[in-house]
Amino acid sequence: MLCGALIILQACATAPARVRPQPLGPEARASEQTRRKLAEGGRYVVGKQELIIRGKRFNMDCTGTVLAIYYYAGIDLARDFNKYTGNGVTRLYKSLEAQELLYDTRYPVTGDIIFWDNTYDRNEDGKWNDPLTHVGMVMNVSTNGDVQYVHLNYRRGIIIENMNLRQPEIHQRMEKGQMRIINSPMRMKQAGRTHPDNWLSGQLFKIFGMGYLF
Repeated sequence: MLCGALIILQACATAPARVRPQPLGPEARASEQTRRKLAEGGRYVVGKQELIIRGKRFNMDCTGTVLAIYYYAGIDLARDFNKYTGNGVTRLYKSLEAQELLYDTRYPVTGDIIFWDNTYDRNEDGKWNDPLTHVGMVMNVSTNGDVQYVHLNYRRGIIIENMNLRQPEIHQRMEKGQMRIINSPMRMKQAGRTHPDNWLSGQLFKIFGMGYLF
């Protein structure tokens, strides 16, 4: 998925590996009220053609979508962006990293920010060496690990799609007579290929960020 126009994207540095350890205790979770507000903001932006929240306009790209949702809930995730270089995804990642708010789990919570790598060949060198290319936000999670997330799809606009980190390589399967998507396509299509080996949301997942504690 493309975060924004290719002409404005800049190179991202390889991200450090520092993460908050598991398991996360209750003290590391935002209040239910804050996370409910984030879910409300996620539903609000779905299908929007422009992002204006309380008079503030956000870029119509993947980072702008997440920033707008958080601003809806009263949180300014971009407050430290001027400290960092790179594209919006990189700056958001570095902002959360500085506060030690990155963590890894198969069971995130509503409001967690999702970072993905290699969702497209940003530097056009034909290699899988493009970290921090896309971002979205968790809307809800089921007990079997099904994650619904909101993000800006480069073709379909702001939508809600699916990911399951317990079964990252499964695209879809038949359940009760209906085909259900387990992991939504995430890698941008390439000419002459149906899809590359790694192309699903679960396969390209990098890490979560607790922006609600920012």
